Amino acid sequence: MKFTVSQAELSKALSRVFSVVPVKTTLPLLSNIRLVAEKGELQLTASDLDVSITTKVRIDSGKTGTMTVPAKPFNELIKNLPNIPLQIESDAQYKLYVRCDRGEYRLSGEPDDDYPALPVVDEKGSLKIDARQLSRMISKTVFAVSSDPLRVALTGVLMQISVKEFRMVATDGHRLSHISYDQFESSLIDPLDVIVPAKALSEVAKDSKDATTINFGDNHIRFDMGDTQIYSRILQETYPDYERVIPVENNKRLTTETSALLEAFKRVSIFANPITHQIQLSMQKDLLQVTAEDIDGGSTGTEKVSVEYEGEPLQIGYNSNLLLSVLNNVDTKEVTIQFKTSTSAGIITPIQQAEHEQQMFLVMPVRINK
Repeated sequence: MKFTVSQAELSKALSRVFSVVPVKTTLPLLSNIRLVAEKGELQLTASDLDVSITTKVRIDSGKTGTMTVPAKPFNELIKNLPNIPLQIESDAQYKLYVRCDRGEYRLSGEPDDDYPALPVVDEKGSLKIDARQLSRMISKTVFAVSSDPLRVALTGVLMQISVKEFRMVATDGHRLSHISYDQFESSLIDPLDVIVPAKALSEVAKDSKDATTINFGDNHIRFDMGDTQIYSRILQETYPDYERVIPVENNKRLTTETSALLEAFKRVSIFANPITHQIQLSMQKDLLQVTAEDIDGGSTGTEKVSVEYEGEPLQIGYNSNLLLSVLNNVDTKEVTIQFKTSTSAGIITPIQQAEHEQQMFLVMPVRINK
C-alpha cells in the first residue's frame, strides 16, 4: 500500500479504534490494527473478539493493500507527529514506513490473513435513533451494571424495543437504572429484548453526532455511526424479571435540591464504615437527617437537609456509594425519592422528565446497624 493522509484525520481514526485493543491477549494478532487501503479510503479495524470497531479516513491513494500493524507504537507515533501530511507505504515484507518532513519511521507489521473477520449481523431488523439521545441513555444505565463475572446477564444492559418504546435497563442487584424514549424509527416487526455488554455500549456512547442505526442479529449487534461501525456479541443470557422488584406503592415522598442532597451525602459518607459505606436517613416533615458512624474508627458525621417530606417518619439505611452513583445521574435541579418501608426499595426520579423520555432509578436499602 502507498498513500498520503492527514495526520489529524489519521490520529482521530486511530484513537477511535485503539480503545478496544486488548492490553493482554492469548492471540497476539489482536494487539495489531488492521489497515485496508482502497478506493481513496483507509479502513482501520481493531477487535478483542467481543467488541470490534472499524472506521474510515480519506486518503490520496497511490497503491492499494492490506496488512496489520502493532497498535500501540503506531498510535503513539501518529499522535505525536505534527498536523502535516504523512506519506505511508508498506513493502513486500510488511514493513510500514511513515514519512514526513520531520523524519522517517518504520514499523514491522504482519499480513492480515488470520486477523478476525468482522461478525456477520444477520439482520432481524434495525432501529434508528438520535446519536446524542442514545449516548445519554447509555450513560444513564451503563454505570449500574454488575462487575461480577458469575452474573453474566447483569454485566450488560438490557435493550427492550416495542412499537412505541425503546427502553434500556441496567442493574447489579443493589441498584437499578431504567430509561425509555419514544422518538425512534424501527423496522422490527416483533418486540425484541437483547443484552449488550457494557464495554460495547461505552464505545458507542463516544459518538454523539447525527443519528445511529442499530442493527440486530441473532448473535451480534452492529451500531452504524457514519464512517464508524461498532460490532458486539449479544449476551445469550436470561435477564432477571426486574419489573417484579420495582415497588408500586411507595407512599412516602421526599423532594429536595439534587445538589444539596449530593453534597450532604458526600460529606457524611466520609465518616461511614469503609467496608459497608452505610449512611442512615431519618425523615420527618420538612427535615432529613443524614448520619454515618464508623464504630471501629470512632468517627461520626451528621447533617440536616431542608426537604419537603410527605408521609410518616421513617429511618432507612443505604450504601452511600450506590446513592451517590444514582444522584450523579440526575440532571434536574430537584429530585424526588419515594419510600415505603425501611426494607423496601427507594425509587429516585428527576422532578421533571425530559421530553419524550422517562427515567427512574431504584436503590435497595441495607439493614441499619444498631
